[in-house]
Amino acid sequence: MLLVLGLVIAAMGVYVASAGDAPGAAVLGFVLMLVAIGLGVRAIRNRLSTRVWRAAIAIGVIVAGLAAFLTHGVSITAPLFAQAPDVPSSSEATSSPEWATAIERAQAAARAAVIAQNLPGLSVAVGTGVDVIWAEGFGWRDVVTRTPVTPATRFNIGTAAQVITPAGATSLGLRQTGTDPATAWSPEHVGEPEEDFPGFTAIHDLILRPIGISAPRQPLPHDRATFYVPATFWHDVTTDPRRGRRLMYMRDLACCADGLAFASTPSDVVRFALATHAGSVDGDLAGGRVMSLLTRPDSGVVVAVMSNIAFAHTTELARQIADDFATPR
Repeated sequence: MLLVLGLVIAAMGVYVASAGDAPGAAVLGFVLMLVAIGLGVRAIRNRLSTRVWRAAIAIGVIVAGLAAFLTHGVSITAPLFAQAPDVPSSSEATSSPEWATAIERAQAAARAAVIAQNLPGLSVAVGTGVDVIWAEGFGWRDVVTRTPVTPATRFNIGTAAQVITPAGATSLGLRQTGTDPATAWSPEHVGEPEEDFPGFTAIHDLILRPIGISAPRQPLPHDRATFYVPATFWHDVTTDPRRGRRLMYMRDLACCADGLAFASTPSDVVRFALATHAGSVDGDLAGGRVMSLLTRPDSGVVVAVMSNIAFAHTTELARQIADDFATPR
């Protein structure tokens, strides 16, 4: 009964056609649906034996599965944003117009970094004197739901928790900084033994959810950013976000604060550095950079940059932004 095979391939056509910005996805979806129509017509005109239609069902499932995995492999390597103007952003008002030129340069640098490295999300804050003078989020804190980054988005700061401590944040009244159980950042226990069987998880995420059978994904609550590591379809981990990504394992999210995940915002980190005169520090997760705090005693400028994917070039961006604000006019 090739009609069944046709329906399966038609479902995959819908999936591929809705695969976002994956190159050629719409064309591949259209071709699959044409194949489905042809098979459906043939099924109506021909009577097939039980053995043949069972084989057709099996082949349909295999083809659909391969199409889903291959399309997924293409979609995770596609640029998240085509051009700098396509990167969404959300900012807080500045305290003085004297920083307008520096902010424009910093915004351009942040957008360029998102495009060049294919970063899901990025958040920046700059302070001088006693408080923050500019804070802005770029991109998405969750790729699947396309939830934008805002200055209030909380990022796991990884190894920087050794310097920006929970106790210090509490004493300064930094409300968006603190520890959480790792499960709050990875509700599905990604990478742990108790996680769902990988085959079932793949079918759920790549087939059932995109075609609407399963409930849509929701962003993490309380402004938490979803964290990723660079990965390809064939290799679990790389060091280049442009090659693709997967969800970060739960064990990596809880690497650096006594088994807990320690999160903050760039604004809170800048306030911490201004109050404690902390030096520059970088934070790593899963072996790659996710945040940088840069202090410039000569100019009094403090910059914090955070991303939700490992191996982001946050240090270089922090230096560039610090230079922009050292000579604001």
